[in-house]
Amino acid sequence: MNARFRFESFAAVAGLLFGIVLVAGCAAEAEAGGTQERSIVPPDAQVARERADRSRIKGEEGAPVRVVEISDFQCPYCRQFHEQTLTKIDSAYISEGKVSYLWIAYANPGHPEAFVSTEAAYCAGATGKFWPMHDLLFERQDEWSGAADPYALFVGYAEEIDIDPESFGSCVRNSTLAPLVLRDYTSVTQAGISSTPYFILGDSVALRGAADFGTFSSAIDTLLVLRGGATPPQ
Repeated sequence: MNARFRFESFAAVAGLLFGIVLVAGCAAEAEAGGTQERSIVPPDAQVARERADRSRIKGEEGAPVRVVEISDFQCPYCRQFHEQTLTKIDSAYISEGKVSYLWIAYANPGHPEAFVSTEAAYCAGATGKFWPMHDLLFERQDEWSGAADPYALFVGYAEEIDIDPESFGSCVRNSTLAPLVLRDYTSVTQAGISSTPYFILGDSVALRGAADFGTFSSAIDTLLVLRGGATPPQ
């Protein structure tokens, strides 16, 4: 067993963070815009917020293990986790119905573009495309981080994933989903978390930093055994 994680009671923290999502139902609502060629961000701010909220949940609602990731799009260690570990977790656990995964922002005030990049991800999420934008933001972190006009780059990314650039640009420039970013920040700081990436697995495991897949796998497998969802690894 990998000793880089520890069991404690994180039930209150996990409940606080997972509970901030307005409707912890399906992983993501169908894209706004229906049969239109490009997905449109809903003009109603409350509708956009609710859709963005739900879109950052991956996996089945009834999955035996719940994972919360606290992250920052401008954080290099968060990008490292995205590049090296998240895809493996997705393939081995999320897509297999074993893990429900929630992404929460900690827009570090020390990272100038952390807030607006999160707004871009949530505006994409309002069309059901949080995760494609999430991936682009990490893959191109060096391009937009410190750019003179990150907005223009974000609009370009939105077009790449078939989001209507006008409604997306309006969402970001008008800070339509800034309240959601601020709510994340408040919830994370109230939970006593001030670094990224940070993970809570179930109600009893915390991982700090860009842990490798082996560490996550050991922790998740242990939780699955405790929940009766797997046999102990050999």
